[in-house]
Amino acid sequence: MSQIILHLDMNSYFASCEQQANPHLRRRPVGVCEHLGGIIIAPSVEAKRLGIKLGTTVWDAQKIYPKIVLLPVDPDKIRSITERFLRILQDYTDKVDKYSIDEAFADITEVCEGAWDNALLIGLEIKQRLRLEIGEWVSCSIGVGPNKLVAKIAADLGEGDIDRIFVVRPEEIDHLYARLNLTDVPGIGPRLERALHKLGIFSLSQLRDYSLMNLINQFGINGYFLHELARFNSPSLNPSHKGREINEGSSSPLVGEGRWGEDVIKSFGHSYTLPRPINKLNDIKKLMLKLSEKIGRRIRAKGARGNVIHYFHSDKQYEGFSKQRKIKELINDGRDIYRAAWMIFSQSCHSESALADEESRSFRLRLQDDKAAGIKIMGISVSGLKFDRPPEPLFEQYKKPWWMVEAMDKINNKYGEFTIHRGRLLGIPDEWGKDTVGFGRMKG
Repeated sequence: MSQIILHLDMNSYFASCEQQANPHLRRRPVGVCEHLGGIIIAPSVEAKRLGIKLGTTVWDAQKIYPKIVLLPVDPDKIRSITERFLRILQDYTDKVDKYSIDEAFADITEVCEGAWDNALLIGLEIKQRLRLEIGEWVSCSIGVGPNKLVAKIAADLGEGDIDRIFVVRPEEIDHLYARLNLTDVPGIGPRLERALHKLGIFSLSQLRDYSLMNLINQFGINGYFLHELARFNSPSLNPSHKGREINEGSSSPLVGEGRWGEDVIKSFGHSYTLPRPINKLNDIKKLMLKLSEKIGRRIRAKGARGNVIHYFHSDKQYEGFSKQRKIKELINDGRDIYRAAWMIFSQSCHSESALADEESRSFRLRLQDDKAAGIKIMGISVSGLKFDRPPEPLFEQYKKPWWMVEAMDKINNKYGEFTIHRGRLLGIPDEWGKDTVGFGRMKG
């Protein structure tokens, strides 16, 4: 008997939560922002229909529609509603996987008794329960398929631009080749599409038929995942890659069909979109350190350490670079995370050596020579996690930094974030790197 997997994707989630909470916002274009001088991270349905998309700058959104309502993200409100829609799914099965703050998968094979017609009825029932139990202004799109990948794709195939439902049965998978473009598959973005075009691959069927060994020679281990994507095989979707494409040096969005009902943390990260681009090294260092300190706090709170550091940044044209590095030591101190991120930044972005790729050198020249250029978005993440408590250092010279971090955590736990902090953070704007809700795995 084939698995029946349901994928639930909330529509215009952050904005619809605000419209549900405040009736005066309903039927009005609303944009939820990380901060009111940055970009729209969640436009309402009404805003989208005017051409205001995810990532539109506040300035451009106001030019499109001067009366757009701009609101800061409310993490507590969003997390509360997420918990409620997850409880609805858990009424049908204990095999629920929180993919992100606004998405989840559920294995409904048992409750459907293996019947695909029942899956459609359950999807419609879940939609009705969302309206009744959470609110009439909160809606979702639902896709059903024989695995997570097909279910996620199906959620975008229904009629209309919101509140869709679509079922792809196993015998209907082959029909997807005629219906989908390369970038309609999670994990394949514009950059990867261009790389595939250079290989003469312009469709999913061509990718399906392309030599596995040639893909691996071109893309490394990610060539295997591309091979699986083209066959609509889904070992599992990695939540840390939501909305991102497979990149060189990164793990794939597909890493194995996953453990249901377990909130497996694979990485800790934090990104921030600045109100205005920065190009002074002192400002770049301060933002990088603050992001690193916030990540370190969250890693330590979970009793974890990691040894894979990923750093990215882009300018206001969304051009930049993204690289990761594996280090020898397992770390969870913000200072150590900062040092690793700075090493990536300084070597990859500012190196004059032949090791610096063309994209990195191009960004470096813009950063130095163009007064309008600079870093607009910065992000850092730590993966390669090990959940343990490392042994206390033997020698006092190494114990002191350990003791200092523990003391800072105790004070900040009691009195609030950054009540006490490293002196290098003096003068950094309070809003830089503030708490938010991302579209990846739910943050604690």
